[in-house]
Amino acid sequence: MKRYSSTRKLFAEIERVLRENEPSFHRSPLDEVIELLCQGRHYSWLGIYLTTEGSRHPQPVGAGGDTHPGELAVSGTRSKILVSMKLGSRKVGILAAESNGENAFVGEDRVLLERVAARLGRFLAGPGHYIVRRARGAASGAGPLKSAAAGEP
Repeated sequence: MKRYSSTRKLFAEIERVLRENEPSFHRSPLDEVIELLCQGRHYSWLGIYLTTEGSRHPQPVGAGGDTHPGELAVSGTRSKILVSMKLGSRKVGILAAESNGENAFVGEDRVLLERVAARLGRFLAGPGHYIVRRARGAASGAGPLKSAAAGEP
């Protein structure tokens, strides 16, 4: 069920999920972040993509499916926003959000998504670097990349 959550409350909950980083067999912290954002705001879809060296296309790591971040994932989408995930000055990925509403992304959404993207950049390239290693392996032909939880063996 959709409910509007304040930026502060929503970001605090996302911080908690990423800090606890308790992936399960069927669910990663990234899936929880996506669910929180889609339930707490008017977003109809959200995808998390990694950019890897040597790859021309970002690799989806959460709810991205096979869609390129610049393409629409959901029919009926009327607004889309792409936010770079960076670690320092290095781009590590893209956070893509869609909404069924016309001009749905206001300044508050941009600020929230930029904060989430910055936090995800640190999370994805942080201790273990699991997802980054997995994306590089997929880009080099080592197999398909699935939505994965950081810290899995």
